[in-house]
Amino acid sequence: MKKLSLVFLAAFLSLTAFSQSKYGEDSVKCVQNLSLYRDYYKQKVYDDAYKYWHIVYTICPASSERMYVDGTNLVEYKMKKAESNEVKLAYFDTLMMVYDQRIENFGKEGYVLGRKGTDMLRYKSSDAESAYNTLAKSVELQGNKSEAGALVSYMNAAVLMEKKEKKTPAEIVTIFTQLSGIVDHNLKKYAGKKTASYYERAQSSIEKLASPYLSCDVLIEMATKNYEKQKENQSWMERTANILDQKGCTDAQVFFDIANTMHATNPSAVSAEKMGILSLKKKNYREAADFFKQALEMADQEADKSKYYIELAQAYSSMGSYSSARSNALKAAKEKEGYGLPYIMIADMIGGSSSACKSDDPCVQKAIYWLAVDYLNRAKSVDPSVAEKANAKIASYKKYYPTKEDCFFKGIKEGQTVEIGCWIGESTKARF
Repeated sequence: MKKLSLVFLAAFLSLTAFSQSKYGEDSVKCVQNLSLYRDYYKQKVYDDAYKYWHIVYTICPASSERMYVDGTNLVEYKMKKAESNEVKLAYFDTLMMVYDQRIENFGKEGYVLGRKGTDMLRYKSSDAESAYNTLAKSVELQGNKSEAGALVSYMNAAVLMEKKEKKTPAEIVTIFTQLSGIVDHNLKKYAGKKTASYYERAQSSIEKLASPYLSCDVLIEMATKNYEKQKENQSWMERTANILDQKGCTDAQVFFDIANTMHATNPSAVSAEKMGILSLKKKNYREAADFFKQALEMADQEADKSKYYIELAQAYSSMGSYSSARSNALKAAKEKEGYGLPYIMIADMIGGSSSACKSDDPCVQKAIYWLAVDYLNRAKSVDPSVAEKANAKIASYKKYYPTKEDCFFKGIKEGQTVEIGCWIGESTKARF
């Protein structure tokens, strides 16, 4: 108590005319209860902390912004301990007022509304419309500064609204497109930092929530409807082209229109990549390779270059330039840690070269399947998400392994190195 008394005295002596308004009419009582609630809060004695916090909240609401941050935690603590729904609902109303009063006294409306809307959805999901409206305003105000959690809550609220027939599937897609753009911005902004992980999880959640609505029919309808009025909006064009690409809707006329318009009016890495995809569709593989090279040249430091490298590898592979394809696939793997697809692509090219890389020696001829499996094992070791796909291919390739008889005249035994020529130019270990 001596320690607390000294705190009260020091705080009292430091009060000024400014403090009169900040700490309310009874500034001594305000400062005293601020100190008490904070002390108990730090000790995690939340019931006592709440008692003194509520006094501060009532008599001097402009005294501390931190008081509102702690206050939401304290009110949520009381909600969880509530013995009846009636009491819980009363605390919920208090929680909503805490958010409103924080905005009134300290601003940051968009940010605070994001927190408020998330709690509205968490504790009163039956009123999804109120949560939706609150979160929609938050995202409108915050834009690219929106918190990852608020974005997920907004998508969740929108889906609940659609289930109640208060939103259409097309509107859900529009919201998904908007939120995807915000997530992409922050993934690039915070690349390599802890904050990026929050947006990565948000991206996964948002895509999962929106997935049932992202059929090609809906996406194409939305894109076609909005194309004319949005074709000068580079951000909308890029997001829409990316979504159509991700969902495999690249045969649609609107995708062709968007890609061509983007590249003609405002060439960028994204527009070059989309033109490359169009060229692949038309089987103009050399032209596709040129566009993917342009994408790499125009890409900024935050761009996902691994995607462009893997697409360039696909173009080279399609024209039979396997060595160049492998080189670019390896660059994709180097660019993006834990990326298994490049190794699967290389394995497929090697495994498919049995007829192209003919040899009079059946041991060497079939040894390419050992090497293909080496790459497949590497794929699943760096990227567990491709394990199922890799294992299926491994099972298939094992059927074509050389036998001991195939390798007898070469004197090759288990574990020995086997050199493979042709375009491959690599070695592997014998296994029977």
